[in-house]
Amino acid sequence: MPCTNFVEKLKLFFQDLKNAKKKLASSEIKGVNNQDERAIYEDLASRWFSEFSKPLNSYGVNKEILIKYNDSFKSILKLSSGLNRRSSYIKCFDLILKNFNEEIIIFMQADALEPEEVNSLELGPEVTDLLSKISDKDENEYLSEALGCWKNSYLKGATVLLWCCAIDRIHKVIEQIGFNVFNQTSVFMKSQSTGRFKRFSKEYAVQSLSELRTVFDNDILWVIEGMQLIDANERTRLASCFEMRCHSGHPGAAPITKYNVLSCFSDIVEIVLANPKFAINSQEKQN
Repeated sequence: MPCTNFVEKLKLFFQDLKNAKKKLASSEIKGVNNQDERAIYEDLASRWFSEFSKPLNSYGVNKEILIKYNDSFKSILKLSSGLNRRSSYIKCFDLILKNFNEEIIIFMQADALEPEEVNSLELGPEVTDLLSKISDKDENEYLSEALGCWKNSYLKGATVLLWCCAIDRIHKVIEQIGFNVFNQTSVFMKSQSTGRFKRFSKEYAVQSLSELRTVFDNDILWVIEGMQLIDANERTRLASCFEMRCHSGHPGAAPITKYNVLSCFSDIVEIVLANPKFAINSQEKQN
């Protein structure tokens, strides 16, 4: 629903609430005994939940504020289900009307978010904090598609795309440094008979990004460790992310939970996307 139309509905609802409060206060009868009168208040509370509460959440209204109003309208529903004191109704309406214009209507007029902006908050504060560390969140389509999968609970898809985002950045940094450095490092590692790289048995003569993309991701992780872009622990963590990507991309019984995805994303952000060693310079971005 367009925001302007929704605001008009809220204004009409606000007026109906004020009229209901006026009706309550105009009677000297202590109890709300008339069934037709109780139905008016019940209808207002029901309208809040059916027409406003969830949509307001989608426009970014503070959740604590919504909880406050939800609680008050629930109280009205309970009161209207039986014989209760007029003063109890008035207390609920007073709580609702006190800041409704400022917290709901004016917020919608001045500060409402587009629904897609709010969706980015559904991933939780941990994800928001991690995203804040990435200087260029729009640098590659894989990240936005991964977050889209994550928000819609397609966790295996999110894991695969997060790895694509990481390896894409790694490929671009290798290209930026120079394929000759990558190639020479692989030759050096293959020549080692002792130490950490003694079992590394491959060497490469990559000349283009297309050729680099044919190199197995796990081998690339070994070579960038040899290039000293990452250390042994970082390679192990990234290898775990790659393994989770493989679990997600192939049939198997191992579950992928939101905690798995969060852990994977945390490692990818901290080790690659927010790591100065993997920064893409401005000239490369322009090209």
